[in-house]
Amino acid sequence: MVVPPISCIFIPKLRFPNQSKSNIGAKGIVEINPTTRHEGHTKLVLKVNDEGIVEKGAYLSVTPVRGFEKFLVGKPAEFAPLAVMRFCGICQAAHGISSVEAIEDACNITPPKDGLLLRELLGIGNKLHSHPLHQFLISPDFVPEKDKVEFIKRVQAMRKIGQYICDVVGGEAIHPPNIMIGGMAKNITESVKSKIYYKCKEYEKLANEQIDYLIPIFENRTLVDGTELPEKLGYHNFGYIATHPTYGDRTKIDQDNVVEYAPFDVYDKDVAIQASTTIPTLNGRLAEVGPRARFNKFFDFKEKGAMAIHVARAYEMIVHVKRALEIIDELNVNGKTLADEPITGDGEKVGLGVHEAARGHNTHQASIDKNGRITYYNAIVATTWNIPLIGKAIEGSHYKFAEHVVRAYDPCVSCATHMIVKDYDNKTVDEKFIQ
Repeated sequence: MVVPPISCIFIPKLRFPNQSKSNIGAKGIVEINPTTRHEGHTKLVLKVNDEGIVEKGAYLSVTPVRGFEKFLVGKPAEFAPLAVMRFCGICQAAHGISSVEAIEDACNITPPKDGLLLRELLGIGNKLHSHPLHQFLISPDFVPEKDKVEFIKRVQAMRKIGQYICDVVGGEAIHPPNIMIGGMAKNITESVKSKIYYKCKEYEKLANEQIDYLIPIFENRTLVDGTELPEKLGYHNFGYIATHPTYGDRTKIDQDNVVEYAPFDVYDKDVAIQASTTIPTLNGRLAEVGPRARFNKFFDFKEKGAMAIHVARAYEMIVHVKRALEIIDELNVNGKTLADEPITGDGEKVGLGVHEAARGHNTHQASIDKNGRITYYNAIVATTWNIPLIGKAIEGSHYKFAEHVVRAYDPCVSCATHMIVKDYDNKTVDEKFIQ
């Protein structure tokens, strides 16, 4: 199997939905391949009626498995956060934070307060960059030509501020090395702290401008070509998972009630053999994660449908930047950031790391032996949760609107790949990819 570069971002040529490669085939099956304007390689396999209404939707990752969870076993624990940040080039901080917190839980390590504050600030910086990036990717759908220059200028200014925070707090904007087991490698200086404060104030102004511009567009549900999106596009009746408005909290999720199913347990055979993700459930049900889930859990946001996800994501930029300002006020630049405790476990306790990534609830699990080596590793990332739910959320609408539902979730698919169906008929997967 040819493996693509692990830190690349796949941004295909921007195109409108009516330019997607889709047609009604035998037995009323519509296949949209590839879906566009998101990270990774995915496809839609939709069963439609004579009017083109989706009766059964399957959204699946066809991004090749890289086997991170396999090759981490036997490696020193310190290698894990460095490796998993290479899931992709967008969510790296979220994976690094989830990874170290899983290992810390397995080894009973408690990071210092200022180390945790810096981690949260780093994760926020990642989201402050990621949300405007997604808004850029959906701009061909919603932003008229006359507004594009100013819109993109604002997006780029916001992204730069998010990347600056990641750079100075994490040590690098991409794959930040300061994330370490036990906290953070180093603190920031007083001058950097001051600069982050002023950049966050600038971001707050830009985010409010972005909200004022985008919310009326989303509420209007009309594309730039005049097409009106259905009011109930993307509706579903599943629940939400979110553990914290800006960071993550392992005590707010009962991982014993999380079960991952193989694709052949959920999809039809011809679909299952192509899929490279599991289907996670909480208490036996699918669940949505991400900005809308966080707003539902912590801000009493009850809106449904694809457009509501865009709305929640826009407002969340303000939530995140205000929390960043609070952290700056609370952070002691002379405070200790790294614990002194040894990185050793018993090889059996499965530690859990939870972080609210840009795309939602992100968990890593790890066991560490007495020599500090990994004996078990598993990641259930945000998009893994959303992939099967997206397929269900498309049902009931015309297939020509399907990609709008996909884009609303801003999938980051490379992060989510961790299994291969080896033999459908005998119901076997490669157990080395998901343990």
